[in-house]
Amino acid sequence: MKRHYPLGMIVLGAALALIAVLAASCATPTPIPPTETPPTPTKPPPPTETPAGENLAAAALAVDLIGAWVDAGAPESDPFDYPGMDGKTYQGTFEVDVLPLFTANGAWFESSQACAGCHFANTEFSAHEMDLNTYAGILAGADVLSEPPGEAIIVPGDWAASSLRARLRNNRMPPGWQFDPTEGNRNGPTLTVDGGQITAVELIGAWVDAGAPETEAFPFTDAAGAQHQGTFEADILPLFTVNGAWFEGSQACAACHFANTESSAHEMDLSSYAGILAGADVLSEPPGEAIIVPGDWAASSLRPRLRNNRMPPGSHFDPTEANRNGPTILAGRPK
Repeated sequence: MKRHYPLGMIVLGAALALIAVLAASCATPTPIPPTETPPTPTKPPPPTETPAGENLAAAALAVDLIGAWVDAGAPESDPFDYPGMDGKTYQGTFEVDVLPLFTANGAWFESSQACAGCHFANTEFSAHEMDLNTYAGILAGADVLSEPPGEAIIVPGDWAASSLRARLRNNRMPPGWQFDPTEGNRNGPTLTVDGGQITAVELIGAWVDAGAPETEAFPFTDAAGAQHQGTFEADILPLFTVNGAWFEGSQACAACHFANTESSAHEMDLSSYAGILAGADVLSEPPGEAIIVPGDWAASSLRPRLRNNRMPPGSHFDPTEANRNGPTILAGRPK
């Protein structure tokens, strides 16, 4: 038997239900605990003002565009010339064409985080105390608090000498490294050599600083401060010739750099002592570009290639190096 309710009761019930819903929606939300590195809103790339039909011609590779800006003296407001992909000269500005490459998500590849997401201010909570949100921050560079006034990442007028160029182009070797924002893995795995523990990069550094001897033992200091010895043949060469030497599944460096021939990546031989000292591009740039400077590990180009992650992190490794200069962009946007 159906029960019938008076219309007034039905209206009253509906009103109470609506009030309950509204009350719930206005309840005080659970506060989000503050973090040491507050997220920085990213600015979307501005719309292009290039006339339709000229977009592709005026486009350029991201690294080349930044390079043109730096080589022009890194102007803040004045336009700078850059070569389009058709070989003609076009003009860009820092605000419209360069800054979005540091502040916009997805500027370098799909789902890439904005550079300014990690480097958002000249504070201790920002990665490397660096601010890539602003013109002043980019020119100030990195480590502005710990190494005042900071280490420049661009040299206005000289892109080739700017450290930012290498960080945007060079893949960390061997390829496949997991990016660790704490930088805890920058010196590679911890090895036990002559009874002492030392990281792979530090061991190579000790060998280079000792003059990079081929047969004589070289000294190194382990993590506990004790003195030990190693040799090139037993302790250094395997780091270039053995699979899995750097991380699980890592390919041996010598698998790609196996000889001073055209078919070897960068015409480089990392399978032998002579090859390592000869360096890269021995055919195209004879006698070759040294990757180590015996007696000076800090000046050796091999050091940053083993330690520095390519920025922004997550760039796909392409053995053909076709993506080293980044995406094709126009007004700071992928094309």
